[in-house]
Amino acid sequence: MFQAQLKVFLEKIQNNKFKKNIFIFVTVVAFIIISFYFINNNEKYYNKTVAKITSVNEQTSKTIDMNGNTDENIVQKVTAVIMNGSHRGQKFNFENKTSYSNANDIYLKPNDEIFISFIEDKNNNITYVNIIDFKRDSYLYYIVTLFVLCAVLIGGFKGFKSLVSLTINIFIILAVVALYLNGCNLLIITSLASILFIVISIFLVSGINRKSYSAIVSTMVGTLVTMIITFVVIKFTKGQGIHYEEMEFLTHPADQIFFPEILIGTLGAIMDIAISITSSIKEIYDKNPLIERKALMKSGMEIGKDIMGTMSNTLLFAYISGSMPILLIWIKNSFPILYIISFNLNLEIIRALIGSIGIVISIPITLYISVILINKPKIGEY
Repeated sequence: MFQAQLKVFLEKIQNNKFKKNIFIFVTVVAFIIISFYFINNNEKYYNKTVAKITSVNEQTSKTIDMNGNTDENIVQKVTAVIMNGSHRGQKFNFENKTSYSNANDIYLKPNDEIFISFIEDKNNNITYVNIIDFKRDSYLYYIVTLFVLCAVLIGGFKGFKSLVSLTINIFIILAVVALYLNGCNLLIITSLASILFIVISIFLVSGINRKSYSAIVSTMVGTLVTMIITFVVIKFTKGQGIHYEEMEFLTHPADQIFFPEILIGTLGAIMDIAISITSSIKEIYDKNPLIERKALMKSGMEIGKDIMGTMSNTLLFAYISGSMPILLIWIKNSFPILYIISFNLNLEIIRALIGSIGIVISIPITLYISVILINKPKIGEY
């Protein structure tokens, strides 16, 4: 029994796919270890002064405002040590006033790292400390590490390629922002970037084959049709009912930002639909190459209907969740629900509706294109 299991294990080691996955996993683990060391010893690379909290003593009191809301006020006596700069290693004490809500302040705990500014006396002793913000890179590192490990452990080589695709897309987004700040038309560069998003993401994950071609064409056509419908509707209604209040802080026309924003948000949902349906059609066709086109379309439509409901809910939850803090504030201060929905959730609901329209439209488009392209694949192409 043991010899048989050993033989199977050795055969797996000789398998190229197994070796590839092991290599990727070892590479990712090594990267994580190196990154962990860097994140916990990178204070010297910051221009701002970094301080680490060593101890905290606090006193608590409560206040009630004119609306009957109770807030808990905390006065913290904090001891910290400076981690970089000319005062590195120097300990100092300061007082931090905070509240339960932490709306305009921060609550400090031992081992927290913060950015500070300070005032010195003539003897270079720290006399006043101002807290700028938390140093959050370590928390971000933990979340990213968990995501990378899950992607590699569950997705293997495809998970690794997805991470590469995500990294490239982040750089593309940064390039779009940089180009826009330098005077380029946002809608044009966002459209070009969207094409890159689609091609890079699908080719990297699924490879260069008919399935990928189908998903790419379906995503582009579905997104184009959705944006045309959105433009026509807003043009004929003159944008009535759209409230850009949450964009009032922008120094650029809000409607010029809104369309590229809709494009990128809708693109993600349509790409998900396209690759899911295309993969399903490909799998059904591989299992039964003699299946009639009508039956293949029917099976694909059933799959699309199931995806449609869940994806629409996903879009709604994703957009609404970002407004939860402000939503709670409005409700807490007794604003009418209809007012909150009409003005403060207006853009989120519109984004979700446009994305849902894109999902519904993309299902038949993807089905038709994928059935045509995957109908007779060449032998050995996949």
